[in-house]
Amino acid sequence: MRKITLLLFCLCLCGCSAQGGLDSRLQAACMQASTLTINVHADNVKDLYSYYAEPGVGRRSSTASSNVFVLDNQEFIMNLNVAEIVNVKLYDQSESVILPQSEAWISVSEGEFTDIQGRTQKYIAGLLPSANGQLLVMVKTPYFTFTGLSNETGAPALAKEMIKIARTAEVDEDAVLKTYSSRTKINYVKENLNLFEDEIPENGRLEEMMPNKPAHTGGDIDQSGETFDDGTSADDLPLNENDDDIQTPSDGE
Repeated sequence: MRKITLLLFCLCLCGCSAQGGLDSRLQAACMQASTLTINVHADNVKDLYSYYAEPGVGRRSSTASSNVFVLDNQEFIMNLNVAEIVNVKLYDQSESVILPQSEAWISVSEGEFTDIQGRTQKYIAGLLPSANGQLLVMVKTPYFTFTGLSNETGAPALAKEMIKIARTAEVDEDAVLKTYSSRTKINYVKENLNLFEDEIPENGRLEEMMPNKPAHTGGDIDQSGETFDDGTSADDLPLNENDDDIQTPSDGE
C-alpha cells in the first residue's frame, strides 16, 4: 500500500513539474519576443494593415483581414480585430485584451511590448489542451488575434513568433473605419482554418478543439507573402461579403 502511495505521489510531482516547465518556457518565450530589438520594416502591405514575417514563416493564404501562416509545418491564423478597432474608435468602448473564458488554460502570459511605431501595446498569450495531445496556442493584442495548434515542445516558440509579427504590424485605423463603420453590421472575412470543430466563441466558454485536423498535402507555400504561383497577388483578394465564412463578431472580438 505504501509503494502505491509513493508511486502516485511521484506521478503527481512529475505532472506538476511538466506543467511548470511548460509555463516557464511560455513566459520566457513571450518575454524574449516582447523585448527583442526591432530593426525591420513592414514589407507585406495590405489595404488595412502591413506587417513583417521572418523568412522561415510562409504564408499559405490571405484575405482582406486575415492571413494563414506556416511555421515548421504548423499552420496558424492572424485575424485583424475589426470589430474591436471600430468599437474603440467610434463607440468609446474601452480597450481590453483577454482570452476566451475557460478554466482549462494551463499557462497564460501577459505583458506589454513596443511595436514598430514606438507605441506600447498589451498582449496576452495562452495554452489550452486540445485533442491528440496538441495545445491551442492563442495570442491576443488590441489589433490582432493569433490562433494555432502545436505540440507541447513547439507551443512556446509558436507564441513567440505570433508576438514578433504583432510587433511589426502597422494598422491603418482610418482605412478600417472607412471600410466598415458605415455598415449596419460589421462583417469581415475571418479565417477558421478548420482548427476547431466550432469557431472560438466571441463570448462564453471555449469549445473543444477539432481532433481530426487535416495534414498538409505538400502544396507550395507562399514564402514571399505577396504573390502566388499563378501570378496573382494575395493582397488583392477581394472582400467577399457573400462568402459563407463571413462572421459577425461581437463587441468582445
